[in-house]
Amino acid sequence: AGIFDIKKEHFGKKFLFMLINIFLFCLLSSNLYSFEEDQKSFELTKEIISQQIEAFKIEDADKAYSFAAPYIKLRFDNSDVFMKMVKENYEPVSNPKDFYFLKSKVLNGDIYHQVQIISQSNKIYIATYSLTLTGSDWKISGCALSLMDQESV
Repeated sequence: AGIFDIKKEHFGKKFLFMLINIFLFCLLSSNLYSFEEDQKSFELTKEIISQQIEAFKIEDADKAYSFAAPYIKLRFDNSDVFMKMVKENYEPVSNPKDFYFLKSKVLNGDIYHQVQIISQSNKIYIATYSLTLTGSDWKISGCALSLMDQESV
């Protein structure tokens, strides 16, 4: 009887262990799907930011404006007004020497990217872009620019 009890207890532990593993596998599988979807969205939104920066560099105001979220467009009536604002307030973004993507994250359904920007005067900035899903398209909903204490070589 004593041996039977040990085997039953051992079986119970194995069964519990198996259930925990199944639960964790299911949990990780759902997170993996979310991670893969996030990665696709990150790549897509990085491309959108890159295309907008390239549009700024060649002074294609209409194309740059096309990447803006609807409420940004409400603040700036047309592409020329938008382009003027960017040139006056975000010069490193409108004409960078170079830029690199750093960190990305999803928060409340929006995507945020940190982008290191090297200005024409070799100053380093961190631009934090926010993008929101508008219908089926990602649109740039904001950009905060911070000057770093160092310069590029």
